[in-house]
Amino acid sequence: GDVDNGSSDNCSIAGLSLSQSSFTCANVGANTVTLSVTDGSGNIGTCTSTVTVIDSVTPTASCQNLTVYLDGAGNATITSGDVDNGSSDNCSIASYALSQSSFTCADIGANTVTLTVTDEDGDFNSISKTINIDSTPSASILGTDVKCNGGTDGEITPATTGGTGPYEYSLNGTNFQSGAFSGQAAGTYTLTVRDDSGCMET
Repeated sequence: GDVDNGSSDNCSIAGLSLSQSSFTCANVGANTVTLSVTDGSGNIGTCTSTVTVIDSVTPTASCQNLTVYLDGAGNATITSGDVDNGSSDNCSIASYALSQSSFTCADIGANTVTLTVTDEDGDFNSISKTINIDSTPSASILGTDVKCNGGTDGEITPATTGGTGPYEYSLNGTNFQSGAFSGQAAGTYTLTVRDDSGCMET
């Protein structure tokens, strides 16, 4: 009945049948379907029709909040797989895209990133989530140089990797801003490094 366009017979039509009546995602696009018309005497006439199957259902986009840490150079990269949280489609998903995938120190804090999911028929859907960019400094005393002065004074130059400067340093709870700390006697001390975003390591 969907395909018939006024088939007739000199007597009467006994039945109509189609070569194909069910369609799936595999049939999206143009399909040639044959209509067979049978009269009461068993005579059969046929015609062909182009049945165009359209997938108009948009994908269901789902994503998750994410916290990303900058590397030692102050950079971070994410992929759609890091953000996707089980997006789906009635047929199949062709592609994923992010509105932003690269981050630097300028992005520290909350960032709104949009995930766009597109199916094979070009239908798409988008959803936005918060990507938190953070930094974790790594405190280390690399190549420490301690110079003694009368056996009581020394100078320590800390090296810092990771995180985002400027850094704040403290030795046994005493803060200093420069790259060197002097006036301490020989002994074991705790170096604490805090970066600009408040991350701290000791």
